[in-house]
Amino acid sequence: MRFRAVDSFRGMAAIMVILFHLQHLDLLSGNAFIAKSDIFVDFFFVLSGFVMTHSNFNKLTYLTSLKPFIIKRFKRLYPLHLFTLVLVLLFELFRFGVDRYVVALSNPVFADDKTLVSFLANLTLTQSLGLFDRVTWNGPSWSISVEFYTYIVWALGLIIFRKNLLLLSIISFSLLAWFIVRHNGSIIYNYDYGFIRCLYSFLIGMLTYRLSQQVPTGFRAWQQTAAELLLLGITILAVSSFSHAESWMMPLLFAAVILVFSREAGTISTWLAGERFAFLGKLSYSYYLNHTVVLAVLDLLLFKLIKLPHTTAGELFFVFICLVCIHVMSVFTYRYVELILQSASPARTSSPATQPGTTSDSSLIRFMP
Repeated sequence: MRFRAVDSFRGMAAIMVILFHLQHLDLLSGNAFIAKSDIFVDFFFVLSGFVMTHSNFNKLTYLTSLKPFIIKRFKRLYPLHLFTLVLVLLFELFRFGVDRYVVALSNPVFADDKTLVSFLANLTLTQSLGLFDRVTWNGPSWSISVEFYTYIVWALGLIIFRKNLLLLSIISFSLLAWFIVRHNGSIIYNYDYGFIRCLYSFLIGMLTYRLSQQVPTGFRAWQQTAAELLLLGITILAVSSFSHAESWMMPLLFAAVILVFSREAGTISTWLAGERFAFLGKLSYSYYLNHTVVLAVLDLLLFKLIKLPHTTAGELFFVFICLVCIHVMSVFTYRYVELILQSASPARTSSPATQPGTTSDSSLIRFMP
């Protein structure tokens, strides 16, 4: 089964994260929706829980099923993470050369977020388990760190409780509710409590998938379209206006979006499920992990070295070049980096028209701002 519409949503959410990291530009500053688009990381976590439940819930029954599941997830997540980590290291070495021999840079080279210890932590995907007081190296990779360990905890939970979903949910959400209350409703964490943030949204995604199997499907197309339009409007309004104290509710809203759009029964979801948007979901992981290094390189080259003016036209040109370069680089990394450890399968050997949007676990990734 394919969830093509929500897969396209994942790609659009990745683009919003890119724009979030460009909001320092006068062109984009002051836009409330862009300013809070980092919350879309929770959309990725909820979607991850939804699809992982679809593809693995019935497989994780005994301890012997844990090892192949972890290995499969590691092979899917790690190659691109390692590739972008090395790119950030090379770029920092390049900055060192520029700072020393060309022009003094305002931001220090190999600052506190780029130390040897944090580099080693990134190699082991432990950089966001409360070991440091900031995000390190390739910032968005914090979510890859916490999601990988969320996979392990989730799988262990299913095995230990033998799929007693009610008991697992009661225990998990009781602990998570205690954490949320203690932190005044906020789940906006990354390097410190990012694991808890991910687990919360992931479990909501799991329950959303289970709910989707119980909700009747006999709605008319116009009813589905109306629900899709309503949810899109609420999402735009909520993302633009939510506060940290209300952030715990955002994964619930994203769950509703995924529940409705995964049916692909309305006009908007049918449109998003088409092949014209398939590349968004296919390249979303690369968009997410590639974008900060591309933005940093182009900022140095265009604004610092070439002296591109910070006019409306100059910044518009910068944004356009950034998006084009991120897309081109993502096409490359999707083809030659992301799937390098994946075994050959029909999904990979089929024509491009049948590849995008599949929900096999080899196609799933997450992001973050």
